[in-house]
Amino acid sequence: MRKQKGFTLIELVIVVAIIGILLGVLVPSWGYFLQRGRIKAQNNKAKTIFNAAQTIVTDLNFAERRYVNAYNKTGATEAEKKAALAHLYSQVPSVDTTREWYYFWDGATGYRCDASGAKLTADNAGYTSDQFAALEIDEWDEKIGNYIDKIVDDDIIFKIYVKDYKVQSVVSSRFVTDRYIGAYPTTTDMLDDLGADVGAIRGRRVIGARMQDFDLDTSEF
Repeated sequence: MRKQKGFTLIELVIVVAIIGILLGVLVPSWGYFLQRGRIKAQNNKAKTIFNAAQTIVTDLNFAERRYVNAYNKTGATEAEKKAALAHLYSQVPSVDTTREWYYFWDGATGYRCDASGAKLTADNAGYTSDQFAALEIDEWDEKIGNYIDKIVDDDIIFKIYVKDYKVQSVVSSRFVTDRYIGAYPTTTDMLDDLGADVGAIRGRRVIGARMQDFDLDTSEF
């Protein structure tokens, strides 16, 4: 009977070395593809949020139009202006000449915020305390967030940037500290191609995202 031959030490070393080389090649590639897949999925969600946000912002536009006109009416009294503000969310007509605002959804609740993601107050909005107190903030905070969350139907964090009742950009992620950030209409891949520091952009996370980086005007890059 022939004696069964086992592996020699040199053969084992060679096999281990080959496995190590393969792992060194495959693991980074697999990680890269996982990262790309997560970002692509978030980009798709950001696009869905963008379209849903535009629908609810259009509704807001129609709801606010008559009250903006009432506020701006020649000869409107302070009482009439205050009554008009009670139906407005996105602007104080005498202050918001650009009608530009931001909204952040933390996965459970949403609120109007400033560019940095801080919840809107009279101070960071540039309103007087009376103006801010009169605005219909809470009701539309809830309407906007619940409408978009219902459309997306997934655990999601997002921030939207609106100007003149048109959604300019959206960023999103699965949770607050997630580094895999989706965006629309300009994605981080597009920004990378334009020479932007994508690592720094992702480092701001969703809440601190500079929304102008993701709108259609990316000329600074």
